[in-house]
Amino acid sequence: MPNEHRVERSNDAKRRGKHGATSGKAISSAGFSLVELMIVLAIVLVVTAFAIPTLTTTIDGVNLRGALGNATTIAQRCRTQAIKRNTYQRLHFATVGNQVALFVTDGTDAAVAPLRTDPTLWAQTWFSNNFSIVGVPVGAGAPPVLTNTLMWGTSTVTLNVNTDPYFSSRGLPCLPVAGAGCSSNGGFVYYYRYRNAGHTRWAATSISPAGRIEGWIWNGTSWDN
Repeated sequence: MPNEHRVERSNDAKRRGKHGATSGKAISSAGFSLVELMIVLAIVLVVTAFAIPTLTTTIDGVNLRGALGNATTIAQRCRTQAIKRNTYQRLHFATVGNQVALFVTDGTDAAVAPLRTDPTLWAQTWFSNNFSIVGVPVGAGAPPVLTNTLMWGTSTVTLNVNTDPYFSSRGLPCLPVAGAGCSSNGGFVYYYRYRNAGHTRWAATSISPAGRIEGWIWNGTSWDN
Protein backbone atom coordinates (compact mmCIF):
# COMPACT_ATOMS: atom_id res chain seq x y z
CA MET A 1 0.00 0.00 0.00
CA PRO A 2 2.70 2.61 0.83
CA ASN A 3 4.36 1.90 -2.50
CA GLU A 4 1.04 2.42 -4.31
CA HIS A 5 0.59 5.82 -2.63
CA ARG A 6 4.08 6.85 -3.69
CA VAL A 7 3.36 5.82 -7.28
CA GLU A 8 0.10 7.82 -7.32
CA ARG A 9 1.84 10.89 -5.86
CA SER A 10 4.54 10.55 -8.48
CA ASN A 11 1.95 10.34 -11.26
CA ASP A 12 0.09 13.37 -9.84
CA ALA A 13 3.30 15.35 -9.83
CA LYS A 14 3.97 14.42 -13.43
CA ARG A 15 0.45 15.47 -14.44
CA ARG A 16 0.80 18.75 -12.56
CA GLY A 17 4.14 19.37 -14.17
CA LYS A 18 2.69 18.66 -17.59
CA HIS A 19 -0.30 20.97 -17.01
CA GLY A 20 1.90 23.65 -15.53
CA ALA A 21 4.25 23.54 -18.49
CA THR A 22 1.29 23.75 -20.88
CA SER A 23 -0.21 26.71 -19.02
CA GLY A 24 3.10 28.52 -18.96
CA LYS A 25 3.58 27.93 -22.66
CA ALA A 26 0.05 29.23 -23.42
CA ILE A 27 0.66 32.37 -21.40
CA SER A 28 4.01 33.05 -23.01
CA SER A 29 2.51 32.79 -26.58
CA ALA A 30 -0.57 34.98 -25.99
CA GLY A 31 -1.02 38.24 -28.08
CA PHE A 32 0.88 39.55 -31.14
CA SER A 33 4.38 40.85 -31.48
CA LEU A 34 5.09 44.34 -32.83
CA VAL A 35 6.46 42.84 -36.04
CA GLU A 36 3.26 40.88 -36.61
CA LEU A 37 1.14 43.98 -36.05
CA MET A 38 3.26 45.97 -38.50
CA ILE A 39 2.86 43.25 -41.14
CA VAL A 40 -0.91 43.22 -40.72
CA LEU A 41 -1.01 47.04 -40.92
CA ALA A 42 1.07 47.00 -44.10
CA ILE A 43 -1.30 44.48 -45.71
CA VAL A 44 -4.32 46.59 -44.76
CA LEU A 45 -2.71 49.71 -46.27
CA VAL A 46 -1.88 47.91 -49.52
CA VAL A 47 -5.43 46.54 -49.85
CA THR A 48 -6.88 49.97 -49.10
CA ALA A 49 -4.65 51.62 -51.72
CA PHE A 50 -6.05 49.27 -54.36
CA ALA A 51 -9.64 49.43 -53.10
CA ILE A 52 -10.11 53.23 -52.89
CA PRO A 53 -9.81 53.95 -56.66
CA THR A 54 -12.23 51.10 -57.40
CA LEU A 55 -14.66 52.38 -54.78
CA THR A 56 -14.42 55.94 -56.15
CA THR A 57 -15.08 54.72 -59.68
CA THR A 58 -18.08 52.74 -58.48
CA ILE A 59 -19.52 55.72 -56.61
CA ASP A 60 -18.97 57.97 -59.64
CA GLY A 61 -20.81 55.47 -61.82
CA VAL A 62 -23.74 55.38 -59.41
CA ASN A 63 -23.90 59.19 -59.26
CA LEU A 64 -23.75 59.53 -63.04
CA ARG A 65 -26.46 56.97 -63.68
CA GLY A 66 -28.63 58.44 -60.94
CA ALA A 67 -28.40 61.93 -62.46
CA LEU A 68 -29.06 60.62 -65.97
CA GLY A 69 -32.06 58.69 -64.66
CA ASN A 70 -33.46 61.89 -63.19
CA ALA A 71 -32.80 63.75 -66.45
CA THR A 72 -34.60 61.07 -68.44
CA THR A 73 -37.54 61.15 -66.04
CA ILE A 74 -37.96 64.94 -66.22
CA ALA A 75 -37.60 64.93 -70.02
CA GLN A 76 -40.36 62.32 -70.19
CA ARG A 77 -42.41 64.45 -67.80
CA CYS A 78 -41.96 67.42 -70.16
CA ARG A 79 -43.13 65.31 -73.10
CA THR A 80 -46.15 64.03 -71.16
CA GLN A 81 -47.16 67.54 -70.11
CA ALA A 82 -47.03 68.73 -73.71
CA ILE A 83 -49.42 65.98 -74.79
CA LYS A 84 -51.71 66.37 -71.79
CA ARG A 85 -51.93 70.17 -71.98
CA ASN A 86 -52.02 70.22 -75.79
CA THR A 87 -49.37 72.93 -75.89
CA TYR A 88 -45.63 72.81 -76.35
CA GLN A 89 -43.39 72.58 -73.30
CA ARG A 90 -39.79 73.56 -72.68
CA LEU A 91 -37.15 71.58 -70.82
CA HIS A 92 -34.71 74.08 -69.32
CA PHE A 93 -31.08 73.21 -68.64
CA ALA A 94 -29.67 75.84 -66.30
CA THR A 95 -26.90 76.48 -63.79
CA VAL A 96 -28.30 77.93 -60.60
CA GLY A 97 -25.60 78.97 -58.17
CA ASN A 98 -23.12 76.15 -58.63
CA GLN A 99 -25.64 73.43 -59.39
CA VAL A 100 -27.16 72.10 -62.59
CA ALA A 101 -30.96 72.27 -62.57
CA LEU A 102 -33.45 70.86 -65.08
CA PHE A 103 -37.02 72.13 -65.01
CA VAL A 104 -40.14 72.23 -67.17
CA THR A 105 -42.35 75.18 -68.10
CA ASP A 106 -44.86 76.05 -70.79
CA GLY A 107 -43.04 76.80 -74.01
CA THR A 108 -44.14 80.43 -73.96
CA ASP A 109 -42.87 81.09 -70.45
CA ALA A 110 -39.64 83.01 -69.96
CA ALA A 111 -36.64 81.04 -68.75
CA VAL A 112 -36.53 81.63 -65.02
CA ALA A 113 -34.27 80.20 -62.35
CA PRO A 114 -36.16 77.48 -60.49
CA LEU A 115 -36.57 77.26 -56.76
CA ARG A 116 -36.64 73.91 -54.99
CA THR A 117 -39.97 74.85 -53.42
CA ASP A 118 -41.50 76.53 -56.49
CA PRO A 119 -44.94 74.92 -57.08
CA THR A 120 -45.51 76.71 -60.41
CA LEU A 121 -42.99 74.55 -62.29
CA TRP A 122 -44.27 71.30 -63.74
CA ALA A 123 -41.15 69.41 -62.70
CA GLN A 124 -37.60 70.06 -61.65
CA THR A 125 -34.49 68.11 -60.66
CA TRP A 126 -31.12 69.18 -59.28
CA PHE A 127 -27.74 67.57 -59.83
CA SER A 128 -24.93 67.49 -57.27
CA ASN A 129 -22.13 70.07 -57.27
CA ASN A 130 -19.95 67.60 -59.18
CA PHE A 131 -21.87 68.36 -62.38
CA SER A 132 -21.59 71.29 -64.77
CA ILE A 133 -22.85 72.07 -68.26
CA VAL A 134 -19.99 73.47 -70.31
CA GLY A 135 -20.87 72.49 -73.86
CA VAL A 136 -19.38 69.72 -76.00
CA PRO A 137 -16.53 67.67 -74.51
CA VAL A 138 -13.17 69.39 -75.07
CA GLY A 139 -9.71 69.29 -73.57
CA ALA A 140 -7.26 66.55 -72.67
CA GLY A 141 -8.97 63.20 -72.21
CA ALA A 142 -12.32 64.47 -73.53
CA PRO A 143 -14.38 61.89 -75.45
CA PRO A 144 -15.54 62.32 -79.05
CA VAL A 145 -18.93 63.92 -79.49
CA LEU A 146 -22.00 61.76 -79.93
CA THR A 147 -23.12 61.47 -83.54
CA ASN A 148 -26.53 61.00 -85.13
CA THR A 149 -25.41 57.64 -86.45
CA LEU A 150 -24.34 56.38 -83.03
CA MET A 151 -27.45 57.62 -81.24
CA TRP A 152 -30.15 56.99 -83.83
CA GLY A 153 -28.62 55.09 -86.72
CA THR A 154 -28.93 57.90 -89.23
CA SER A 155 -26.86 60.89 -90.29
CA THR A 156 -29.55 62.87 -92.08
CA VAL A 157 -31.30 64.62 -89.18
CA THR A 158 -30.43 67.96 -87.64
CA LEU A 159 -28.58 67.67 -84.33
CA ASN A 160 -29.13 70.41 -81.74
CA VAL A 161 -26.28 70.41 -79.22
CA ASN A 162 -26.72 71.83 -75.70
CA THR A 163 -29.89 73.58 -76.79
CA ASP A 164 -32.98 73.50 -74.57
CA PRO A 165 -35.39 71.01 -76.16
CA TYR A 166 -39.11 71.63 -76.51
CA PHE A 167 -41.87 69.07 -77.00
CA SER A 168 -44.87 69.65 -79.23
CA SER A 169 -48.44 68.66 -78.34
CA ARG A 170 -47.74 65.44 -80.26
CA GLY A 171 -44.86 64.64 -77.93
CA LEU A 172 -42.14 65.25 -80.53
CA PRO A 173 -39.03 67.36 -79.91
CA CYS A 174 -39.19 70.75 -81.55
CA LEU A 175 -37.99 74.34 -81.49
CA PRO A 176 -40.27 77.38 -81.22
CA VAL A 177 -40.97 79.40 -84.35
CA ALA A 178 -42.13 83.00 -83.95
CA GLY A 179 -45.87 83.10 -84.55
CA ALA A 180 -45.99 79.45 -85.57
CA GLY A 181 -45.79 77.46 -82.35
CA CYS A 182 -43.15 74.73 -82.18
CA SER A 183 -41.77 73.07 -85.29
CA SER A 184 -40.03 69.68 -85.40
CA ASN A 185 -36.33 70.20 -85.89
CA GLY A 186 -34.30 66.99 -85.61
CA GLY A 187 -32.91 65.61 -82.37
CA PHE A 188 -31.16 66.97 -79.28
CA VAL A 189 -28.17 66.08 -77.14
CA TYR A 190 -27.06 67.79 -73.96
CA TYR A 191 -23.66 67.14 -72.33
CA TYR A 192 -22.70 67.17 -68.65
CA ARG A 193 -19.24 67.23 -67.13
CA TYR A 194 -18.69 65.38 -63.86
CA ARG A 195 -15.65 65.96 -61.65
CA ASN A 196 -14.70 64.14 -58.47
CA ALA A 197 -11.41 63.40 -56.69
CA GLY A 198 -9.39 64.89 -59.52
CA HIS A 199 -11.10 62.80 -62.20
CA THR A 200 -13.31 64.09 -65.01
CA ARG A 201 -16.10 62.09 -66.63
CA TRP A 202 -18.69 62.94 -69.26
CA ALA A 203 -22.35 62.09 -69.69
CA ALA A 204 -25.19 63.20 -71.95
CA THR A 205 -28.94 63.10 -72.47
CA SER A 206 -30.25 62.60 -75.99
CA ILE A 207 -33.72 62.97 -77.50
CA SER A 208 -34.29 61.39 -80.90
CA PRO A 209 -36.47 63.02 -83.57
CA ALA A 210 -39.16 60.48 -82.63
CA GLY A 211 -39.02 61.48 -78.96
CA ARG A 212 -36.91 58.63 -77.60
CA ILE A 213 -34.98 59.77 -74.51
CA GLU A 214 -31.66 58.14 -73.52
CA GLY A 215 -28.77 58.69 -71.14
CA TRP A 216 -25.12 58.21 -72.18
CA ILE A 217 -21.90 57.78 -70.18
CA TRP A 218 -18.36 57.82 -71.56
CA ASN A 219 -16.69 54.71 -70.07
CA GLY A 220 -13.19 55.66 -71.15
CA THR A 221 -13.27 53.91 -74.50
CA SER A 222 -16.81 54.38 -75.85
CA TRP A 223 -20.20 55.93 -75.14
CA ASP A 224 -22.41 53.55 -73.22
CA ASN A 225 -26.09 53.64 -72.34
